[in-house]
Amino acid sequence: METLLFIILGVLSRILPHAPNMTAVGGVALFSGAKFNTKKAVTITLLTMLISDFIIGFHSLMFATYGGMILAVFVGKWISQRAGARRIIAGTFLSSAIFFVITNFAVWAATPLYAKTMNGFITCYIMALPFFRNSITGDMLYSISFFTIDAIFNYYKFPLFHWPRKLFS
Repeated sequence: METLLFIILGVLSRILPHAPNMTAVGGVALFSGAKFNTKKAVTITLLTMLISDFIIGFHSLMFATYGGMILAVFVGKWISQRAGARRIIAGTFLSSAIFFVITNFAVWAATPLYAKTMNGFITCYIMALPFFRNSITGDMLYSISFFTIDAIFNYYKFPLFHWPRKLFS
């Protein structure tokens, strides 16, 4: 149930109108990594990306975007070791930064958009800064929301990821 919920949320955040790179997928990957086993978290993240890319279109740099999202799952594992506001914020920023570095290196290295020189490399990263701002904003918004909602449900002894079973048992 929760797997489907996160996949639907991630897909909708990519296919509905939004600012470039400001989606729920980074938050889904982080939260899934923190709350689920690695296999389930990676499955949620990859299915979210595959389904939404099937709708919006596949691209030549999927290896970089998918790789960056899978790494976010592992940052989520790090967050879960001692989850707290500082670690969630630091992990979210780290995840966004890793995604930015990986995907923009791929843009520079694998596309003709920028010269394969140090100037082209620097220009690529400078031109991507607005996307980085949006990624951080979206990742922070969604991951903080997911962790906060989960904490509230757990505080009231109503774990978010067990509620359907509790309602019917």
